[in-house]
Amino acid sequence: MNRQMTVTQLSRYLKGVFDDEELLHDVTLSGEVSDVSYSDKHTFLVLSEGGFSVRCIHFSSRDKIEKGARVALRGSVGFYDKRTSVTFTYTEFFIQGVGDMNIKLAELKQKLSALGYFENRPQLPKYIVSVAVITSPDGAAICDFMRVVHDKNPFVDIKVYPSKVQGEGAAAQIAEAINKLQTYNTDAIVLCRGGGSDEDLGCFNDETLAVAVANSRIPIISAVGHEIDYTLCDYCAGTRAGTPSIAGEIVNSRASAILTDLFQAIFAVRNAVKSKYDREVMLVNKLGRATTASVSTRIYNGYHKLRFVTAKGAFGLQNRLSVKSNRLSSEVKNMRQALSAKLSDGKAKVDKLSSLLGALDPHRIIKVGYAAVLRSGQRVMAAAEIASGDEVGLVFADGVATAKITNVKRENKE
Repeated sequence: MNRQMTVTQLSRYLKGVFDDEELLHDVTLSGEVSDVSYSDKHTFLVLSEGGFSVRCIHFSSRDKIEKGARVALRGSVGFYDKRTSVTFTYTEFFIQGVGDMNIKLAELKQKLSALGYFENRPQLPKYIVSVAVITSPDGAAICDFMRVVHDKNPFVDIKVYPSKVQGEGAAAQIAEAINKLQTYNTDAIVLCRGGGSDEDLGCFNDETLAVAVANSRIPIISAVGHEIDYTLCDYCAGTRAGTPSIAGEIVNSRASAILTDLFQAIFAVRNAVKSKYDREVMLVNKLGRATTASVSTRIYNGYHKLRFVTAKGAFGLQNRLSVKSNRLSSEVKNMRQALSAKLSDGKAKVDKLSSLLGALDPHRIIKVGYAAVLRSGQRVMAAAEIASGDEVGLVFADGVATAKITNVKRENKE
């Protein structure tokens, strides 16, 4: 006979079944603690064994129980009808030792350490312009990572490789993705997953996945869980990030270094040209002052010599004075012409250096509408260096843009 029931009726019926069942009262439940949390004065545990788990609660007590411990809890099985869930409420607990899960994890960690998988991992390069992120495409973790990176460095190319990040088969999928990416041209691989319980993060303690991380030739950033969570992948990776957002900041530090070094190089060139220009101007000014002083001294000496000769008052000397005066005037004229020629040469050099300085000023070129083209961090000097489909960076006077080449037409020079 078919019965019609509302959700409320079903929940209350099940609660009554649990309350009336004597076998569910005064029970000692044993297992391994896979998660511990607290609220007000209450203790919340997740007790696990053989792939099964049950949520346990101790009201009005904050028990000092660590994750991974094997415990026995004395209490009763209840049914919380508001959430339609089974809960074990305990009043006493007994520590029985270390759980099997913790023992196995410690043994695996020691094994991998002995094999050298925790040392000499590939480190991140100085510059990062592309990253491959292995994560769940629908999770909040990848959104946080991409927001942090693109807020500061929108030119960084982020490729997302979808994968399960918890549950059965997740470790195998992530390991397979890492192995496939070894042939891909990227600066770093990011393992990205938000926080969760030890059970949720369990796949990142898988031996196969840890070995794949350790053997990667491409530097790996392990951004799994919260800052307090450590997995085997964290030890095997070259770089650990406490959260996906921290991983984004690590990428930013390497991406921003590209722009910093580029502008430093531009300023160095500009300062070098300006220094050479200043030296040439000083040399011309010094030459002009020396020439002027020499001419002035010779004119002054000739003038006094002329007055001395004139003072003798001889007619013959007057004629000689005229000859000397004419010769002196000729010398002065020649000296003025020589000085004028040197000053003209100096001015020509100054003008030439000024033109060179203006031509070499990268800011002048960029400010009139031109842009520097970068591919893989290297400046593109000719159309022959790029091909259709390439992604390039365009450096303008006020920022940087990313573009994709759709067509390349080269001039045929014979």
